[in-house]
Amino acid sequence: MNDLMSGGLHRAWKDVLANTVNPPKGSRPFALLDVAGGTGDIAFRVAQAGGGTRATVLDINADMLAVGRARARDQGYDDAVTFVDGNAEALPFPERSFDAVTIAFGIRNVPRIDAALKEAFRVCRTGGRFLCL
Repeated sequence: MNDLMSGGLHRAWKDVLANTVNPPKGSRPFALLDVAGGTGDIAFRVAQAGGGTRATVLDINADMLAVGRARARDQGYDDAVTFVDGNAEALPFPERSFDAVTIAFGIRNVPRIDAALKEAFRVCRTGGRFLCL
């Protein structure tokens, strides 16, 4: 669907998003939450930073998460990227637990965007970043 809707440009936009997250290149811990990230596209791009970078992909669609888990294994990211079944409007994480929170095109599928944004702010650490594609 993203290919159709963007004429393939979504790949470049995802690269820009991941570069904007800008996780540290060294071993310093960095935690990303990618909301509605199903197949892991953003998480894998951010995890390329290596070191202490860890990504959590949250999605409400179990089938998309299964595809993401398989891709993580195939691409060698199964230690750096985890997948969680959950709702953007009620994130199952403690307050201030992520250095960055991202959501790409999944924002279009969130019924109550205000609730999802409130949750993203809640789980983002002080000084952290929220990025929406």
